[in-house]
Amino acid sequence: MSRTPRSRLPPKLPEHGREREVPAASPRPPSLREQLKQQHVAGRSLRFGRDEIVGVMRQLVHGTPATRVGLPPFAELTIAHVERAMHDVYGWEGDGPRARIAPTRTIEGFTVACARMREVASSGGRLAFATTRPASLLPVYQRLVEHVDAAGATVLAARETAPVGPSARRVRWIQRVAVLSDGATLFGEDDLDAADEWLFTLARPDLVVADRTFAGVAGAGGIETIAFADLDSLALAVAAWQGRAIRIVPLDDRRPPDAYAGLLELLESLGSGPEDAPEAGEAARASGATLPTGT
Repeated sequence: MSRTPRSRLPPKLPEHGREREVPAASPRPPSLREQLKQQHVAGRSLRFGRDEIVGVMRQLVHGTPATRVGLPPFAELTIAHVERAMHDVYGWEGDGPRARIAPTRTIEGFTVACARMREVASSGGRLAFATTRPASLLPVYQRLVEHVDAAGATVLAARETAPVGPSARRVRWIQRVAVLSDGATLFGEDDLDAADEWLFTLARPDLVVADRTFAGVAGAGGIETIAFADLDSLALAVAAWQGRAIRIVPLDDRRPPDAYAGLLELLESLGSGPEDAPEAGEAARASGATLPTGT
């Protein structure tokens, strides 16, 4: 009896229920750059066109008060100066119909800001926090307050200020973050008088963390400031570019609070050690930022 060669035998069918399973590859989580773009915290702006921001740049050159967010007029400022500041701080290129913030600039700015906050906090310094964008940035600042508090900072706060202006609004503190309120509503507005009253009520801080007019008034007063700045707050970027003691975190300041989750995750990784945040270090090094040792 002849044997059929093995090469001509039919393929062996797998036993029932014992098919070989190939595990599916786990999807790669988005990088922080991708998260910032997906959440529109950075990348292409949902709110501002290129021409609209160019208009703000020109108004700032002409000294329009509304564009200065509490800062004094800039002497001998040209559009070329503003464009250079916008490029260095926001990664501005001026191409395409939409205004844009480079995500690497956001990561860099936040990383350097966190390093400076920890440095001031670890020496027992006084920090003050305030926002004109409570519907977006209040939860972010509250997390930062917890972070610096754990690092040894004195976080300056009160209950509320005296009435401000004819509307009798007051600055109130919510978990040690100052906001403008009439007692029933939190306001997302620029108010120079409120910013002045906020600083008048407190002891002089060593470092302010704020946005828009709160940041501008602090910077104008010679207080070192970390400013969360959207594209229409470009006066803060120009002041930083000119050498004022202002560090910028460029981002869209009107996104839903959970859109900033990636930055808060970065905050935690920076707190546990620079080796846990390689993307932040890479982005900052690429743009020439000064980072804490080892980042």
